[in-house]
Amino acid sequence: MGVICFFTPAGAQTVFDVGPPHNRHVYVLPFGAGHPPHNRPAVEGPGFRYASSYSLIYLFNAVPGAYSLVFSYPAGDVNLKPMISLFDRWPYDPLAKRYDLPMGPIITTNRKKIEYRWNMGISPASTGSLLYIAVEVPTGAHGSNIFPHDIYITGPPSSPMFTREDGITFLSGPNNLVLANGRESVSYAVDKTEPPFDANALPAIPIPGDLVRNGSFRNGLNHWAPHRDRTAAENVQSISLADRILKIKASQGNTREGVMQDIHEDVTGASSLLLMADVLVKEQTRGGLGPDGRDAPIAIAVAYKVASGKEDTRKLFFWKGFYALPSEDLEKDSGGQMVPGGQWYRTTFDLMQLEPKPATILFVSLEGSGWPAREGWIRDVHLIKSGGKH
Repeated sequence: MGVICFFTPAGAQTVFDVGPPHNRHVYVLPFGAGHPPHNRPAVEGPGFRYASSYSLIYLFNAVPGAYSLVFSYPAGDVNLKPMISLFDRWPYDPLAKRYDLPMGPIITTNRKKIEYRWNMGISPASTGSLLYIAVEVPTGAHGSNIFPHDIYITGPPSSPMFTREDGITFLSGPNNLVLANGRESVSYAVDKTEPPFDANALPAIPIPGDLVRNGSFRNGLNHWAPHRDRTAAENVQSISLADRILKIKASQGNTREGVMQDIHEDVTGASSLLLMADVLVKEQTRGGLGPDGRDAPIAIAVAYKVASGKEDTRKLFFWKGFYALPSEDLEKDSGGQMVPGGQWYRTTFDLMQLEPKPATILFVSLEGSGWPAREGWIRDVHLIKSGGKH
């Protein structure tokens, strides 16, 4: 399948069909330089810019402001012909808009690498915070699906005296890119590169509209309370925290345990309510989600109330569990998702797709339960509200 697109007034293109996103792996870009070069296998198939390409997708958590995107590759690959595209949401979302970055002249005065830098800006009108970046090269120009390159985002934007300076080509990207939350539930394998410095030394940058406090576990378990069966409890031995990762491990017993956070936020009229987290199934003994379809090595539950003509005291739950061993009853286990064992997986879901829609978010629970031995990990938990009451 090929690419069909048309131009929109803001210089973006709406992507309709770029082929199925099977087994896409997304790499999270840290802020700043000094990271190891990227030598990961690219995906071969229909591209965004080329009919047949090797491509990689990167992700950057962006807040409104000005940035520089830096991309370079070895000078010996002068005929590589890379193309860089930005997306306002998940690239395979039916409403995704693609921004093609200009490549400009190739500067070869630097014998080690060819480097481009684009000034760009994220609009305060953004309802999302995820900037997706696709890097691709044509399959005909490169014989391997591994093409060494370096890519990172920094700021503030570069202001050179000339468009070509010090062996670098300086160009301009979109200066007011509006990021949006997609309309679909999205899951993909994710790889997060840790910065080569103590990230705790940097100030925390909150995601606009995020209802979860300390979702990155930057401040330990601050704002989170251990629970057993979603009731605050002491002496919960199954949970531990290391390197900003919450781990839930049980060698015996099937009790539901984890941590929870009170939210109590009115979300009436919100245009989207994006639940997002990275999960990893480390160990599982039995496949699927247990006898009732509600047990998993790692799961997320969101308790909420809905609006009604009269006061409604019902407490409803959105629950999604993750498992690595195959299910024997997919219908029973429809509330979960099978993920590759031992691999980080990012999941996103817009809770405003639920019917009836949530009106008040009560709490978020991160939990594990079911047949031992089992172990699940979770990190970077967010619940991002766009629109509605403030």
